[in-house]
Amino acid sequence: MCLSTACGRYEKEKHGSVLEAARFELSEESKLHRGRWIQLTPAGHPGVMEAKWAATRFTPFLVIDPVDDPNPKDQDEEEFIFQDRLPAKLVEQKAYEGSMHLPTMQTVFMALKYLRDHEYL
Repeated sequence: MCLSTACGRYEKEKHGSVLEAARFELSEESKLHRGRWIQLTPAGHPGVMEAKWAATRFTPFLVIDPVDDPNPKDQDEEEFIFQDRLPAKLVEQKAYEGSMHLPTMQTVFMALKYLRDHEYL
């Protein structure tokens, strides 16, 4: 088991956009919705490569001030997810310790940079 941010896969037949996929995952995995959504890559970016041996890419988002979702989407059957809220400093420490998979670590580092650059931290 490892720490992770809400994450999932964009599926053309299921989602209207990458942002919609991210919103679905936040509801499903974190039981949150709304908030201010920030795409952490530039507009038009093809997505961050997950690994050199894979063609998959991901688009990281940061959500500021989400609220509890009164009707969250169902989790996938194979997922066991425990939600917790951690201070930014501990999240960063866990990323540096390697307690997260690579896409989550990348998202954490990009989100922390955004939050620092915009004086949230």
